[in-house]
Amino acid sequence: KGLALFFYIFGGWFARDGHGGTSGANFITVTVICMLLLAADFWVVKNITGRLLVGLRWWNKVEGDSTTWIFESAGDNRPINKFDSSVFWTVLYVTPAVWIALLVIGILKFNLGWLIIVVMALALSFANVYGYYKCSSDQKAKFQQMMAQGAQAGAMTVIRSNMLGWLTGSSAVHQQTQGQQQSTYV
Repeated sequence: KGLALFFYIFGGWFARDGHGGTSGANFITVTVICMLLLAADFWVVKNITGRLLVGLRWWNKVEGDSTTWIFESAGDNRPINKFDSSVFWTVLYVTPAVWIALLVIGILKFNLGWLIIVVMALALSFANVYGYYKCSSDQKAKFQQMMAQGAQAGAMTVIRSNMLGWLTGSSAVHQQTQGQQQSTYV
């Protein structure tokens, strides 16, 4: 992950020609190096670190014209180190966020040629996030709990603001109806 990010961020320096522009051959070299590093990272995360650190693995099985996705968990019989697990999940979730930020920066700077690397990184990162999310019932439960807490907090904020507004006479609905009444008299 780190090497792919390094080559993406600093690859422009290596791809420069003598006139300050980007050399086609150097750009292709940096792009190929980044793609190979991203593919290696995807394979290592999918086939090694997920299995060793959190006891999860996923793959697809192709038989003729049909494809079957298989998601496996080691279960409770294998102890999982809490530190290893938290590092794995944190890095797994932060990686797409970093690449999304680089996508936005690339679009704003109009470096559209470099976005092929970012799109590939996002596709591979999200594939791993999705695969491991489907494997882990613990992560599903945490995600559902987080979503429920967020919905509950949002609902409570709306109820509080509406209730306080009603009590003080400054609710958004009250202000809107007053604004409409005033505009009809003008």
